[in-house]
Amino acid sequence: MKLKNNKLKNNIRVLLPVLLLVFTQALFCQENDRLIVSKAIELSFFSPDECIKLTQHLLKKAETAPQFTEAYLIEADAYRAKGEYSKSAKNVFNANQYREKINDSLKAEILFRQIFLSRTLRLYNQFDNYAASLISLSENQDQVSLSALITIKLDIEKAFILFGKNEYAKALDVLNTLERNHFQEIKAYSYLDKFYFVKAIAYKGLEEYEKSNDHYVKATNDYLKNHSKTNRLIEIALAKGQAELQFYNKSYEKSIENLGIALEKAERLENVYLLEEINNLLALNYLALNDKENHNLYNNEFLSYNRKVYDLEIASVNECYRLIGEQQAINYTSRENSLRLYMYSALVVLCLILLFGNLLYFSNRAQKKRLKEIIGYLEVTNKLLVESTDKVKKMTPKKLSIPTETEQNILASLKKFEGTTKFTNKDMSLATLAAQLDVNTKYLSEIINKHYNDNFNTYINKLRINYIIEKLKNEPEYLNYKISYLAEESGFSSHSSFATVFKSITGIAPTVFIDLLGKEIHNKKA
Repeated sequence: MKLKNNKLKNNIRVLLPVLLLVFTQALFCQENDRLIVSKAIELSFFSPDECIKLTQHLLKKAETAPQFTEAYLIEADAYRAKGEYSKSAKNVFNANQYREKINDSLKAEILFRQIFLSRTLRLYNQFDNYAASLISLSENQDQVSLSALITIKLDIEKAFILFGKNEYAKALDVLNTLERNHFQEIKAYSYLDKFYFVKAIAYKGLEEYEKSNDHYVKATNDYLKNHSKTNRLIEIALAKGQAELQFYNKSYEKSIENLGIALEKAERLENVYLLEEINNLLALNYLALNDKENHNLYNNEFLSYNRKVYDLEIASVNECYRLIGEQQAINYTSRENSLRLYMYSALVVLCLILLFGNLLYFSNRAQKKRLKEIIGYLEVTNKLLVESTDKVKKMTPKKLSIPTETEQNILASLKKFEGTTKFTNKDMSLATLAAQLDVNTKYLSEIINKHYNDNFNTYINKLRINYIIEKLKNEPEYLNYKISYLAEESGFSSHSSFATVFKSITGIAPTVFIDLLGKEIHNKKA
């Protein structure tokens, strides 16, 4: 018996150090992995390539659903910093595979990445779906802190959506309500820099430049205080935002200085979206300074990046729809396990891809057309912004069979109409013009689409904008008139609609256009 007890004691003496060593190593590995996670998060928006190396290591070692999810989300942020949204979307999709095995905080983080991608790539229907999921998650939330954080981040995203629609006043209302109800939480979650930044954009859109500048300063100070310069995306956005204000205030040298800072950081991230925007702003600044050499240099860079952005955006949109399709297929399969439903979802997604592809195609064609017009203005200041029917355009397939003689008569009538100022009548419509020209409305619409490559409203708006530009160029007193007067003179119902249409056609706001034109006229006189 004694021999057995001694043997047992000896075994315990041997095993105890081994077990202690294994336990210590496990704790050390866990602590080391947390340090790697913290470092990866820190590098995601500062040095994304280094961050991706760390996340690959984390993914190899991951064993649980939260570990995989966290690593994929960090890598998604790194690709977001680089502007590679298709790869970012792929990582978010991978994280979403673990949705049923993670806590609500990680679920919210996945949805916010999906919201950013849908907002950035203008997938607005998807944005609404993800926002609804976040609201549902917040309403069913026992954690008050998580519910407040969801509200803060979601309202900021809603403000960005409103910016895209030029509804700056509505965006400011959303932000002011958020500030009244959740200011302490915004501060506690270190979101003051982002909040002030978004308010600065809202004030800038409303042309309240002094308030905008105050909020850019607040955002910068809070960022430097709490973030130790680890997020280049925020740094670029702050520098670029202040540069835009300085451009509006004609402080071109200071604007160029801030854009230089933003450009250097964007080049480190290799983010072509940011490089396109910054080079465009630099080109405009040098144009205002009449520095043709630097204007041509940065304008050429802008055009080069513009082509890359277009290709990247198409690839990212296609990847997002592919991933959405896969996710829908998985959801249908898990719920119904039905081949019929699986095929139906695939067809729905295919239709969505085709529909969005067509919308993106026409949207991009219109965008390229506007870009061509403003570049033409910058290079040849006497060039008209409205393209005439004499220019050769790609013809869309004919929808109606119109006799040749009738077509020529309608074109001749349109030429005469363009020589008048009847298009400045606020009540001008397709039916009104058809009645004046004594033609069929369908024929008139088809002729305008075919020969001007525009619908009726765009055709009339271009005539109006061209009319007021000619007034500005040939009658200097018009440069001193208020925008509201110019809007009424050219046939628009309001200041805001005139400004929106003017910018959509020329690429720059009417105030900036008038300033540049005034400087050009002054230089010619000198």
